[in-house]
Amino acid sequence: MTPSEPDSVKTRSILTNLSRLAVYDTGIPNRAAASSEVLVLWPSVLADHRIYDAQVADLREHHRLILIDGPGHGASGPSSGRFSMEQCADALSQVLDTLQIVKPVVVIGTSWGGLVAGEFALKHPGRTRAVVMLNTPVFKTRARWRDSFVSWGARWLKFTNRYVQGVADAYFMPETRKRESAFMEGFRKHIRGVSGAALSRAVRSVLLEREDLASRLNSIAAPTLFVAGTHDSMYPVDDLRHAAAQLTRGRFIELPTAHLSVVDAPSETTQAIDSFLTELQLTSSFSSPGAKA
Repeated sequence: MTPSEPDSVKTRSILTNLSRLAVYDTGIPNRAAASSEVLVLWPSVLADHRIYDAQVADLREHHRLILIDGPGHGASGPSSGRFSMEQCADALSQVLDTLQIVKPVVVIGTSWGGLVAGEFALKHPGRTRAVVMLNTPVFKTRARWRDSFVSWGARWLKFTNRYVQGVADAYFMPETRKRESAFMEGFRKHIRGVSGAALSRAVRSVLLEREDLASRLNSIAAPTLFVAGTHDSMYPVDDLRHAAAQLTRGRFIELPTAHLSVVDAPSETTQAIDSFLTELQLTSSFSSPGAKA
């Protein structure tokens, strides 16, 4: 989905505690029913809302989707300084206030977005219908040298093919990089096109200064789907499976992907989300701690 898509997607710039955030609203679907949800999607660091194109195409027929570009990414403005994931959760809440959405929402996030989703569920439980955490590094960083380089490179190397290709290699499976040539070109253009200073500030906040979430997952009351990639070289799937077992109403799914499952395995990821949304109508399905798919 792009801002120019002629499918009644409303694009707004909403002022929050972080910055002016670009927000894309698909609106209430024509097929809205009692089972319809409001889905709020926050993407990964170094990416914008377009990583969810496949999910938008399938889910918008039955649900209202709100997509948010993080500060310093996409069409969103830069943050004035470094920020916490809790501040991102507050910004998400402010977006909902501006859009006058009062019903509890399903927060879906990839990597950075998953951290925001978890923090939102902890700080705003009354506004949280459910959580979907995709490829989310819930532990405080264990690779400071690597993440420091990614942050520094976002400021000084983002125009180089080597830096952008290095990010792509870490994020996507080789077959994805070959198959999704148009998407990959847009992905590279996004990194090169945004402000280096703003991008680096956001990357540092997310990769280096994020709070540990793993030790607090058991405090998330909402039903939670946790998806991890078998081939994610940055965040080992076994570590994420162990962390997800702490969720009191959780379900863990492993997909044969690298770090961005929504792009590597779009159909499988969408199916997992859709099944999860269906099961929300039967919340007893999530009564067992660390339930597995």
